[in-house]
Amino acid sequence: MGWMGPVVGGQEHEGWVVPLFADGAQGAGTTSARGVLIARRPDDGPCDGDRVRLTYRNGATAEGVWSDGTVIGDDGIMPADAGDPVHCEVIEEADQWRPDAEVVGWVAGCTCGWRGIPWARVTAWELADPAAGQLVVAGPWADLEAADETQVIAEWRRHIAGWQALEDVEAAAAGQAAAARALDEAVRAAVAAGASWADIGRVTGLTGRSAAERWSPRG
Repeated sequence: MGWMGPVVGGQEHEGWVVPLFADGAQGAGTTSARGVLIARRPDDGPCDGDRVRLTYRNGATAEGVWSDGTVIGDDGIMPADAGDPVHCEVIEEADQWRPDAEVVGWVAGCTCGWRGIPWARVTAWELADPAAGQLVVAGPWADLEAADETQVIAEWRRHIAGWQALEDVEAAAAGQAAAARALDEAVRAAVAAGASWADIGRVTGLTGRSAAERWSPRG
């Protein structure tokens, strides 16, 4: 489940509860009968099953599937260091899944890269202690109860609070500007229909003179 936050400088701030694994791997926010989809980091390099493109010093390229340090292509197995490749580009990532049972905790995450304070997983109800950052999931899956999920994501809400407040101010300012334009158009229509400045002042909370000064073309 994801929570949409503000967009700041073109960067979306969408939050979700990130599953954690003992070796430091993190879930990507997708689960299925296969388990938890693992998020890939930009510096991970090629993983088994990825389709990659090797570029060599002479400009030649070769594509294939990465497997244990070699590239299996259409012409058989090519060692990753054959011909001194100078670049290896992952052009299609293979999905990596892990069992829910391997999840050892959770953390609030944001698409901007921010992460909160980790919460540990315990598998016995008597060990649950949210105040100490311990949440219980006793079954075979890794999905948190709604109340626990709310506790985890609350930190993300604090993370975006400042930007969210500015977004609310921007929306309010835009609404105010739109209302002012609508009022100007309504006044022009009233004047065209023969309304007096005194009447316009009365319905807008101004004196007739102030209304004329504000909206008369001669004002």
